[in-house]
Amino acid sequence: MFESLGRFVYRGRWTLLVLSVAAAVLVAPYGLELFGRMTDGGFEDPSAESTTSATWNEEWYSGASPDVVVLYTHPTVSVRDKRYKKAVHDSLRRLPASHVRQLTTYWTARSAKMISHDSRSTYALITLKGDKQAAYAAVEQRLRTVEGLTVQIGGAVPLLRDLNTQTGADLARAEAISMPVLLVLLVLVFGSLVAAGLPLLVGLLAVLGALVLLRLLTEVTDVSVFSLNVVTMLGLGLAIDYSLFVLSAFREEIRRGTSRERAVVATMATAGRTVAFSGLTVATALLGLLLFPQMFLRSIGLGAAAVVLVAMFSALIVLPAVLGILGPRVDALRITPSFGGPRGGRGLACRRLQRDAHARAVSRGSPRCWSRWRCRSST
Repeated sequence: MFESLGRFVYRGRWTLLVLSVAAAVLVAPYGLELFGRMTDGGFEDPSAESTTSATWNEEWYSGASPDVVVLYTHPTVSVRDKRYKKAVHDSLRRLPASHVRQLTTYWTARSAKMISHDSRSTYALITLKGDKQAAYAAVEQRLRTVEGLTVQIGGAVPLLRDLNTQTGADLARAEAISMPVLLVLLVLVFGSLVAAGLPLLVGLLAVLGALVLLRLLTEVTDVSVFSLNVVTMLGLGLAIDYSLFVLSAFREEIRRGTSRERAVVATMATAGRTVAFSGLTVATALLGLLLFPQMFLRSIGLGAAAVVLVAMFSALIVLPAVLGILGPRVDALRITPSFGGPRGGRGLACRRLQRDAHARAVSRGSPRCWSRWRCRSST
């Protein structure tokens, strides 16, 4: 089966490569939408008694927490001053009713607990309607614009938005740092820029695939904001790991003088088989997280299993197609000197030993043909 897959990939290598690149470019904007659709929490068991009690409290006694908390502060004016009330209420009246369900301030609740000890600060509680992230985005700027007052915004919805923003920034920073480090390490291992860049290419495709699959999962289930970094790091690591298997096997075949097509077929029959069984095993193990009731663990299990399959697909389809196009040029742009191969020192030494052993066997009349010894090239 893997030999047939290798022949199929080699014969359609240009088509597969073009389709893969085009698909990556087209789905990239869709995958980036994930950062605004993830949810926080998900650590509770829906069937637990504590969760049931909290649900009843919310339904019967309106015990839900507000979505947005807006803190107002003035350095000199007291909250009880009419100018303070006018500034706050004028700001809140500008909020569209289509996005706001309920507003609570000190002047509507008449609660002394909503005033600071120095009487210079107070806060407003806001409950949003519908898609709360979209509603908050629509009212945020208006909440921040209050004449003469310093405004600070908190609450569950702004916190989730900040988490999504920070997670995206941290992910970009981590990739910006890790990619050059990985490139240096891969250059030291393979010795050439072309060979070192291929695992990074597969890794980037796997990370993009992870974002797209997680975005698709948000249509049918909640996806925890904390699952993003786990899934992307896992996808990048496995993609590079699988690429090393495939790339090493292909380079060994090419250095033996094998044609491109036979090298791709032999690589798929050996390293490709290993990658396929490894990917299926890891994905199956991660799906075991679906047995847990917590949304946090389920979303990690679904996303991680999906990204493992994307990494496996990239290493079995995209990478062999690129290798079939490059052939011996996979070792182009060499940075470090080659100490192996047909012209390397170890290869010459092995052939000298082979000739000496053959000459001794012939002189002794031994029927064994020492010329059948194979000198393996080393990296």
